Amino acid sequence: MARFKSTITDKGAEVLTRFLAQGRQVALIRAAVGDGVAEVSPNTLSDLVNPVPLDTQIGEKTFIEGDVSYMKIPVQVTNAGLEAAQYVREVATYALDENGAAFMFTYSWIDGPDSDNILPACSFLDTPSMADEGDTVHVHDVAVVVTNQENSAVTVQVTAGSYVTRAQMTAYAAPLLHVHAASDVNESNGDSVETVQRRQDFDISAIKEQLDTGFTGTTVTHTFAPAQLAQWKGYDGTGLPEGILDTAANRLYL
Repeated sequence: MARFKSTITDKGAEVLTRFLAQGRQVALIRAAVGDGVAEVSPNTLSDLVNPVPLDTQIGEKTFIEGDVSYMKIPVQVTNAGLEAAQYVREVATYALDENGAAFMFTYSWIDGPDSDNILPACSFLDTPSMADEGDTVHVHDVAVVVTNQENSAVTVQVTAGSYVTRAQMTAYAAPLLHVHAASDVNESNGDSVETVQRRQDFDISAIKEQLDTGFTGTTVTHTFAPAQLAQWKGYDGTGLPEGILDTAANRLYL
């Protein structure tokens, strides 16, 4: 399984130290990924080795206390619009310095050979609206060692909207019931209920295979409106997919 290591860059440590002394907060503004491999010490980098244009979002950070305390920042990457398989070997988050200029704050790199760190081409390419949203989501947990004081000095500007789209949620969990006959045509594109169900079953099976592969330090997250929760069921037809349900944030972590 693919494993990643993470570090705060030298520039990130310098800015964080100055902001702590001034009682200010470092604002993380975005994330990006690449498929390059660093040939120098990762903390000395100022940008990704080889950025790739994947749909990427940064999520809310959490502070994990323990013998070694660390800050965890989820970075979501989807295959929206992806026409060919793409490896993800590096993940970066970006912040603003005291002059308002963006810089790379953290850098994560694959530790070992390629395995399951690949996003497949979007399986909905024959349906443009779904291809724009994608059907596969990887969430890389960027974990960097910090003190509680340093963690408190870092904020994240989370973009508005769902962390995962409704179309992606549909790909993971089928509707509870099909109330129409299999031969009924009630889709705008003329597909019958049976055709739609078979296509959906295939998509769910494909996603299950990806999830069964497993990701170390990586989770799959679904976000939904509270009223939608009753509309979905788990892979086996009973209950929710196995995972942790965060009712406060309306997120399901698999």
